[in-house]
Amino acid sequence: MSLPRLIATDLDGTFLSPDTSISETNRAAVARAHAEGIPVVFATGRPPTWLGVIDDVQDADDRVIAANGAVLIHAKTREIIEDYPLEADVAHSVASDLREVLPGVKFAVQQHFAFGYEEGFATEAPASLRGRMFAGQLDHLIAGEPFIKLLARHADMGAIEMARRARPAVGDRLTVTFSMSDDYGLLELSAPGVTKAHALERFAASLGIGAADVAAFGDMPNDRAMLQWAGHAHVMGNAHPDLDDVDARRIGTNGEDAVGRTILSWFD
Repeated sequence: MSLPRLIATDLDGTFLSPDTSISETNRAAVARAHAEGIPVVFATGRPPTWLGVIDDVQDADDRVIAANGAVLIHAKTREIIEDYPLEADVAHSVASDLREVLPGVKFAVQQHFAFGYEEGFATEAPASLRGRMFAGQLDHLIAGEPFIKLLARHADMGAIEMARRARPAVGDRLTVTFSMSDDYGLLELSAPGVTKAHALERFAASLGIGAADVAAFGDMPNDRAMLQWAGHAHVMGNAHPDLDDVDARRIGTNGEDAVGRTILSWFD
């Protein structure tokens, strides 16, 4: 293929190794792309508080597309450059409808740098969130600072079944996706139209680059829109079956450094 002018890659399950470290091959690929004048931007579902895994990457773009496209953030300073928060009244209406179709569901809200959750919403917090987590009723959680994700958790229902029930109930009021394995019941809801593709299109346009000149890498349903938008889409070998119908090149797994090996092959 012709060389892209911009590379966008997901992190978990894609650029990061299975233990969430970054391999030397992938580091070398970012450095080589940078030397060739091709920016590499990370596009992740992770919120701003979960970006420590890329703190020591030297040659990637300073900006990161985070929270499934809801935030564009400076990787070093953690300054929010752009954001697309949810409207509280819409989130409240959607949550009420989801309680009907997903009995037993629990909710949480992701703010820029804090996380609020209902009692019973199981979560594991990284060190970066210590002191920034708070519990309460949903009405209280959504009435505070702007939030960039509404998360729905179900202890006894997998993500695919949750999404099947949720999407007709939500409609176009919010964007519904997920980024975990099928048996983990977690949905991620963003403002309407907000996806990694939405953010990447804006990012590329700021550089004068169109979709045809963008290469993208991903492995989960929250990468789907980005992969469909990019002119050169790459799906990981162990990707979620939801991506089987995406017109993309199938590469190896994140455990095989497939992103880095693919990028380096363009130059070698």
